[in-house]
Amino acid sequence: MNVPRRAAGAVAMTALAVIVAACGSTTAGGTGSGQSAPITSIPLATSLGGAGQPGWAVVQMGGSAASHNNFWELFARSTGSAQWKLATPFGVASNGGMMMAAAGTGLVAGFGPSQDLTFSPLAVAAGPAADWSQNAAPVSPGLASVPDALASGPGGQLLALTGSGEVLRAGPGSVFGTWATWSRLATLRAIADSPAGRACGLTALTAVGFTAAGAPEVAGDCSRPGADGIFAQQADGWQAVGPAIPGDRVTVLGLTTQAGRTTALLYARTASRAQVLAAWSASGSWTVSAAIGAGAGVPRSLQMGAGGSAALVLADGRGLTITGPGGSWRTLPALPAGTATLALGPAGQLQALTAGGERFAVWQLTAGAWLQVQRITVQIPYGSSS
Repeated sequence: MNVPRRAAGAVAMTALAVIVAACGSTTAGGTGSGQSAPITSIPLATSLGGAGQPGWAVVQMGGSAASHNNFWELFARSTGSAQWKLATPFGVASNGGMMMAAAGTGLVAGFGPSQDLTFSPLAVAAGPAADWSQNAAPVSPGLASVPDALASGPGGQLLALTGSGEVLRAGPGSVFGTWATWSRLATLRAIADSPAGRACGLTALTAVGFTAAGAPEVAGDCSRPGADGIFAQQADGWQAVGPAIPGDRVTVLGLTTQAGRTTALLYARTASRAQVLAAWSASGSWTVSAAIGAGAGVPRSLQMGAGGSAALVLADGRGLTITGPGGSWRTLPALPAGTATLALGPAGQLQALTAGGERFAVWQLTAGAWLQVQRITVQIPYGSSS
């Protein structure tokens, strides 16, 4: 049922806990004080797509994570359609989170490990209306708990970032979605011990991707202020290719390349402040947005769209958006209560996706106000994972 109505009241949301710990598998860089400890987990709520593209969104629903009654659900919107639908692949418990990578108009979805599940099954669909295939080889050990733990590249390649700090690569089989084997491309330790990694003081990997030229790319957390945390595989090894942010320690929250442009979302912090920035590269040089205060804590969710657009829900409940290169961050009107992530509609309209318990709703920003345009009730299998 689609009944437009106005959001009542200000946002009332509790910040997601951010797991901050030293990364014991690397010897590069020091951890310093609390502000300089590496980020090893980034909230997984996110969305992909935009105008003229299908939309995909991952949100957490259900109940208590401690009781294994939390379930990560995938929603999809076909190109040109205003309606979102439940599209979570069947057959795998989703308590450990879901990660996704766009593959043309399709999607590769990975399940985070949880309880006794130590690897990450994958599911692949050629589009929002297509059936899921689970022929892809699982990722072992399991995927890292970051949104961009999966990336799709030229020729059907896949990259995966594991929770143990390994970067794995797979090539496609004869049928879309049948990746048969994974091979190790790199490790956190190897990149951290490289000249570029030592210059950065690399302490954690937070994303994988591909450059505009199709080379594998990884991103992470640098312990040295001002160092960039984006590395590309080149003939002479892994080289730093990201922008420098003077005076701050930088973590890459998100990394994607679309239509020849790489977009990165950056979380920069010192002992007294935290800021977010966006950066774009189309030819090797970077354009970096002005920074905007991020409050306390890592953002709750991120959205990366076509043309370099991006949006964030901050830990304090504020919503931010930026249109692309040359744009400035804009603070959105108070988000609807329970906003899990921001997304883009079929014509590029900004949407807020709310999730809680069994209810999922879509709110669209219209004339400065959020109007509810869709509601979905999801059957949550409480008790099935305990």
